[in-house]
Amino acid sequence: MAAVAFSILAAFGFASSAVLSRQGLQAVFPLPGVMVSLIFSFLFTGIMALLFAFSDIGSIPQAALLWILGLGIVNYFGGRTQNFLSVNLIGASRASLFVASQAPFAALFAVAFTGESLHLLVGLGTAGVVGGLIFASGTSILEGWRGDKIFVLGYLMALGAGASYGATNVMAKQTLEVFDSPLVITMLSMLVGMLVLAPLVGASTAHSGVHREKGQGFSKNLWSLRWVALAGIASGIAVISLYFAVQRADVVVISPIVSSSPLITLFLAHVFLTRLERVTKRLLFGALLAVGGVVLVVIGNQL
Repeated sequence: MAAVAFSILAAFGFASSAVLSRQGLQAVFPLPGVMVSLIFSFLFTGIMALLFAFSDIGSIPQAALLWILGLGIVNYFGGRTQNFLSVNLIGASRASLFVASQAPFAALFAVAFTGESLHLLVGLGTAGVVGGLIFASGTSILEGWRGDKIFVLGYLMALGAGASYGATNVMAKQTLEVFDSPLVITMLSMLVGMLVLAPLVGASTAHSGVHREKGQGFSKNLWSLRWVALAGIASGIAVISLYFAVQRADVVVISPIVSSSPLITLFLAHVFLTRLERVTKRLLFGALLAVGGVVLVVIGNQL
């Protein structure tokens, strides 16, 4: 049950991060926002590692370094960057639904590459998650294509983020089998992510600046960066919890539970982002269907 608890905490962390980043990205461009969030994720995780896993820092096996490098690239360059871009384009509510596609991606990668097996109920639950995503999206993709193709790009980036996060779950499991220290693995992979993203973020900032519109005040931009920083801390908590979860259970069980985060995102968006986003009944029902799939996954894990 500890793995389930960590998975639920990760879902809350990712949902909170999506809503906070949506608030912050009103005045900050996505790529600088990604870097700010990652810096604060790294600082939070670094403090946790120094407090609770200091002895592990000096005992990292060479075999784990390549996995950590891959985690940093896939999770933060492929996952968080596309996630922030999609949130900026289509909003936290819709983006989170497609980012939750990490569940079937993770199941596919885990079964194909690590030999994990799928219980019938776990498979049905994963299908429920996918069904919820499809129902929630409805005709909005087609409508977005007709009205604004940038809208479709947001969906594709959210789907790409889901695929990256699904791969990350499997890679984290493999890394933990080589080096059993979730905190140090998280900290070092975030450092890799910052180093990989730095040139891209620097070029983006030099080209467009950090202000969304000419004449925007420094104080407003700084306030927005505070939201992005909080999103980074929430995401750091989520990643740590996710790694502790996959340390204790199979990826095919953990990923669908983490993918329940859209329901939490919808609730938080309804409460805090009413000015920016509209939560429809279709979105809500789709999220509930996805969470029903998560319940099946939990039950299947106990059989």
